[in-house]
Amino acid sequence: MRRVGQIVAVAVVGSLLALLVWQVAHGKGSQVAVEVDNGNIVQAPLWTRNRVDTSGTMSLASLRGKVVVLNFWQSYCPPCTKEAPVIEAGWERWRKSGKVVFVGVDVQDLHGPAMKFIRRFHISYPIVSDSGSLVGHYGVTGYPETFFVDPKGFIVPPHIIGEATAKTLDEGIKRALTNPSA
Repeated sequence: MRRVGQIVAVAVVGSLLALLVWQVAHGKGSQVAVEVDNGNIVQAPLWTRNRVDTSGTMSLASLRGKVVVLNFWQSYCPPCTKEAPVIEAGWERWRKSGKVVFVGVDVQDLHGPAMKFIRRFHISYPIVSDSGSLVGHYGVTGYPETFFVDPKGFIVPPHIIGEATAKTLDEGIKRALTNPSA
């Protein structure tokens, strides 16, 4: 009888853990992505994260006044590898305006593979690391995903799920630059 109780307890704990993992993986911890996908403008969750590409930290608040292109990626993600040159080219296209900054969010990577990815694709925009909490706050469900934050800190549609193109990047940036709240 005691053994049956232990098995039931382990099954319950395992089920709860599986539910939690599923909810985080499917963005149930946050409605940000869902709201943006429904055409709504929402306040961007604030963050401060360690830099991957250099020492120190970066915060979203420190970028206020600029459009932030927030791109979530992983070094071992095949679509991220295809997208990386497009994101770098977008950064090179927009950086001279002084109104836009790209930030890569490297999710749950070891430092070595992340740096290899950065060097391989000649990434020159800032990269921060995330252990997964930003993924939950933003409602990210896969990689790559990209959000556009306006100069006042609001996320505007579109939210790009999957690989961004030059066209979708430019459309998102222009939308964030002309958002009425900006």
